[in-house]
Amino acid sequence: MITTDQIKEWGIVGAGGAGFPTHVKLSAKAGTFIVNAAECEPLLHKDKEILLHHSKLFFTGLRTCMQLIGAQHAIIGIKGKYQELIDLLQPYCTKDITIFPLRNFYPAGDEISLIYETTGRAVAAGQLPITQDVVVQNVETIYNIGRQQPVTTSFLTVGGAVAKTMSVEVPIGVSYRQVLSWAEPLVENYAVIAGGPMMGKLCTDLDQPVVKSSGGLLVFPKDHQLIQRHQIMGDEKAVAKIGRAACDQCSICTELCPRSLLGHPVKPHLAMRNLIFSDGVFKADQSMTHTLSCCECNLCTLMACPEGLYPSQSCIYNKRQLSQAKITHQGGGEQGVHPLISYRRMPMEKVMSRLDLNRFVNKGPLMDIPEEITKVRVPLQQHIGAPCQPLVKQGDRVEAGQKIATCSTNLGAEIHASIAGEVVMVDQVAVTIEKKAELAQ
Repeated sequence: MITTDQIKEWGIVGAGGAGFPTHVKLSAKAGTFIVNAAECEPLLHKDKEILLHHSKLFFTGLRTCMQLIGAQHAIIGIKGKYQELIDLLQPYCTKDITIFPLRNFYPAGDEISLIYETTGRAVAAGQLPITQDVVVQNVETIYNIGRQQPVTTSFLTVGGAVAKTMSVEVPIGVSYRQVLSWAEPLVENYAVIAGGPMMGKLCTDLDQPVVKSSGGLLVFPKDHQLIQRHQIMGDEKAVAKIGRAACDQCSICTELCPRSLLGHPVKPHLAMRNLIFSDGVFKADQSMTHTLSCCECNLCTLMACPEGLYPSQSCIYNKRQLSQAKITHQGGGEQGVHPLISYRRMPMEKVMSRLDLNRFVNKGPLMDIPEEITKVRVPLQQHIGAPCQPLVKQGDRVEAGQKIATCSTNLGAEIHASIAGEVVMVDQVAVTIEKKAELAQ
C-alpha cells in the first residue's frame, strides 16, 4: 500500500490551487472523499483531458486516497453537461465510488461549495472540510498519486486569443513564453492571465516557469475588458479610490457571494462601506475580520457589482492586513445556508457572455508538446510551507526524476529534476538545468 511518506517523497502537492502538500492532507481520517473535477473556471479544460486520457491511473490514485484516509465512499463532482466523459468514467466506478453531476455554475469548484452541492453538508466559517468528515482533492493531484513516481510535469490549458487551443503536459520549469509559442497567439499586442479568467493573475513576466500548481495560460488582447479589470484589481490604491467614490451600497455583491450564501459571515458590501469612511488605506481593522471568509472567487467584482467596482479586492486586501497582524475572526455574523442558494448560483453561460469570452474557442484537447525541452528553471518553492533546500550544485549532472531539493522535516514537498541535464545555476529561488549537446549524444 502507498504511504503518505512516499507521497511526500514524490513531491505531490495540490495541483489545482496553492500547492498544499498532499501527504499532510491525506494523513487525516474521513468517511467521504470528494474529487473536485468541476473545473469551473472558463476556458480551462486540463482536468477533463486527464480524466479522458488517463482514466485508469486516475482511478488508481483515487483508490489510494480512499485507503489512506479510510473513506467508505468517494464522490466525483463533475459538470453534468459533460455526459460523454461521465459515461466513459462510469465503468470504473463501483458501489463505493459515485459520480455527482454538478450544475453549470461558478464557482462550483470552490471547495466549500462543492462539499455542499455533493453532500448537503455546510462547512462552518473558518473550519476545514474534515469537520464534516470530508477530504477533497483535485483531479491532477489524484492522477499524480496514481502514477506513483516523482512529480516532474504539470498539465495546463493554453487558450484565449490563440490559433491552437490546447492542453499540454510540460516539464516543470519550462517558461510561459515557450509554452505560449506552441499555441500561436493571434494578436501581437497581447497580455496573459496565468490561471483562469476569474481567479487567475495577470502575468508580468513571460519568462517565469511553470510549476506544479499551474493550470492555464490564457491570451487576451490588451484592450480586452478582463485585462483592464485585472490591472486595476492588482492596484491597491486604485481599488480603494474607485470604491470610495462610487459604491452606493446596493449589496448585490453580498447577495450573490457563494460563501455568504453558505452562511459564512463575509459581507463584501461592508468592506466597501468601510472604504467610504476610511482614508483609502487598507488596515488591520478588527471590524473587517468577516473578510477572512472570502474565497477570492472574484464573482462579486467581475459579475455581481452593477457599477464595475472591486468588492472582492476590498475583502482580499483587508484579509492580507489582518493575516499579517495575526488577527482572527472571533465569531458573529454566521447564518444558516440561505434558502434561495439554488436560485442565486451564477450560471456559467452568463459568465461567458458578461466577460466577452464566447469569442474564444472553449476547448482544450490534450496535445503532445511540439519540441524537446532543453532548459528548465525549477523553483524551490512550489507549495505552501518552507522553500526546499538544494541538494545539487552547479556542474552536477542530473536525471529526470532525481531529487534536487528537499524540505526535510518542514512543511513542504520534495523537488525533482524535470529533465536530464547539467545544473547550470543554483540560487535561493530555483535550480536551472540545461540539456547540453554533449549530454544528448
